[in-house]
Amino acid sequence: MVEEGGRWSGPQGTCSGHILCKSILGAPFHFMSMSALRTVVVPPTAGGFPSATVFILHGLGDTAQGWLDVAKMLGRNQALQHVRFVLPTAPIQPVTINMGMSMTSWFDLYSLTDLEQGEDEAGMLNSVSSVEKLVEQETDGSAPGLNGHKIPMSRIVLAGFSQGGAIAQLLGLTSKERPAGVAALSTWLPLHKKISSMRAKQQTYPFFQAHGTVDPMVDYEFGRRSFEAVKNDLGFGNQAEWHEYQMPHSACPGEITDLAAWLERVISL
Repeated sequence: MVEEGGRWSGPQGTCSGHILCKSILGAPFHFMSMSALRTVVVPPTAGGFPSATVFILHGLGDTAQGWLDVAKMLGRNQALQHVRFVLPTAPIQPVTINMGMSMTSWFDLYSLTDLEQGEDEAGMLNSVSSVEKLVEQETDGSAPGLNGHKIPMSRIVLAGFSQGGAIAQLLGLTSKERPAGVAALSTWLPLHKKISSMRAKQQTYPFFQAHGTVDPMVDYEFGRRSFEAVKNDLGFGNQAEWHEYQMPHSACPGEITDLAAWLERVISL
């Protein structure tokens, strides 16, 4: 079975090993269902209402719980204890690249190496709409746990791994409001041939991309070319930063450390 994703890389660094654990440890978390998406919410470590929200979208075949430990780790960072983390789980659907087997997936996948075989635009846009509804609940304060407390779009980060990273990018680029930033981990730029014309505004924002140099699922060069398209073709320029690590299709401690430092800059108190 293939676990899906994309590739991003950045400042020099080496790391290896998976840190994405399935266990749920520590204080209780909110498990809820919003807009047909099962969601796990990690409230601010400091308590009280959050001043910012980070969405983390998992990869193919995974669930929100696969990134729960990462969210907890980020939330324990001294400079991020005011942050709320929202982790949705993708719906279950057949995936072509996995012989039509049903699994959690943000959209159908036809190939990880040849986008000329086509992309599931309808599936991507459906997932963007579903996640966007969760974002709207943050901005209007109706999300469970916020009790009317509103988080402006300028304080919301969209992050995702692999397939989830593609959705995070697509949502950020087509959003009518500018997010605080987008983090794309081991992923690629979706709908690259038409994404420029799909943008609601030509707005840019802080963009973090990270990728493993030995990723067997989403080729390193594929991720690198995607990054160059964001930086140059979409005009992000110096707001886009690239990080790379000696790792396969996974996450590593150095990457999470760099992500935390980036989050400190884009959603600092």
